[in-house]
Amino acid sequence: MPQVNPLITTPEEQFVVGESDFAFFGNYACRVEGGAILFCRSGSADATVNQYQGQVRRNTMVLLLPGSIFMLTDRTEDFRAAYCSFSLDLFSEAAFRMDPSFFHALRERPISHPPQRIVERASIWLQMAAYTYRDRGNVFRNTIIKNRLQNLLLESYDKMQRFAARQHRVPETTTRQSELFHRFVALVHEHCAQEREVSFYADKLCISTRYLSTIVRSVAHSSAKEFIDRSVMLEIKMMLQSTDLSVQEIAYRLRFPDQSYLGRFFKKHAGESPTEYRNNKK
Repeated sequence: MPQVNPLITTPEEQFVVGESDFAFFGNYACRVEGGAILFCRSGSADATVNQYQGQVRRNTMVLLLPGSIFMLTDRTEDFRAAYCSFSLDLFSEAAFRMDPSFFHALRERPISHPPQRIVERASIWLQMAAYTYRDRGNVFRNTIIKNRLQNLLLESYDKMQRFAARQHRVPETTTRQSELFHRFVALVHEHCAQEREVSFYADKLCISTRYLSTIVRSVAHSSAKEFIDRSVMLEIKMMLQSTDLSVQEIAYRLRFPDQSYLGRFFKKHAGESPTEYRNNKK
């Protein structure tokens, strides 16, 4: 029996609350169109959210921003997580006018192991979301869940800001480099499906390719080109696993010169051809 994506929303069902073993995402990279909050109840798994990897165990929280590529590996049989997923429109309305730096931080650390008091609050929040989800006769369901999501985001933002304020003041140059790196990550997330050259991102940031490479090396411990290529590989793997597109069609969508070029690029980074990768995952 094929597994079903539990995070799917529809125009009629703008948010979904429930509990799942998330078998759909087991060794299967898939893009999350809207947003989602996951709260692990039992078991464990290794999660990949875009380029971030971390372990999910009991009381771990995972926040998936719209467009995130999500996958679970080494998922135990007793893995269960409560979740609340949102449509892109609902998430956008709740996140309206929030500081972009907040989402940069969330994109860098989507997996967290909060202290017990936060765990308890998150559990209560999910219970309230579940109540609203079941209350189908309520004509204000979407508005209520949007407000609750906004409250959750604001609470998270406040805790992050207060934590940052307690840290030692960092040099201005480091702050500037961190800001540029955050913007670089956001640009790669948005454009890597079509743009793979470091010069494109350096031009967008109005800095030299050499300076951009220095920043990425100091923050991410890899070259800017390696960072971009990893994001491109995620896009290719997601398409190979989540769609029936041919390798030629994928090459066209990602603006590779031809299918052979994409094949060489993929094998260089994955150690196998796109077709071998697709067949092995199936």
